[in-house]
Amino acid sequence: MAEHPNQVLIRRGFKAFNEGDIETLTEVLADDVVQVMPGHNLFSGEYKGRDAVLTMYGRLFEETGGTFSADLENVYAVDGTAVAIYHGTAQRQGKQLDQRYALIFEIVDGKAVRLIDLPEDQAAEDEFLA
Repeated sequence: MAEHPNQVLIRRGFKAFNEGDIETLTEVLADDVVQVMPGHNLFSGEYKGRDAVLTMYGRLFEETGGTFSADLENVYAVDGTAVAIYHGTAQRQGKQLDQRYALIFEIVDGKAVRLIDLPEDQAAEDEFLA
């Protein structure tokens, strides 16, 4: 069975994210995309607009010395929505991040318009990114 187009889009986006491929990320994210980062840490909040989201990604790589990796495990998708399950790892200030996440996507016209990143253990993420 062929993958849903939203699964293909998310796989493409994860590959681009991990490779630092800004050109492809620009194609995957809508101009007015919003990414929600829950919790109480350096990255918590809403990032509105593609430039703000891409800047946040750059800052994440800076804060982790380029060690942050999002290993995509699976993608579930229907029209308008996709959920990516991924394993995030990174190192920062002598601390280690190693946990699973669910990243929920709202997709319109083949572009991600809203993302919500849900860590398996929010307290651990908050401590890592304090």
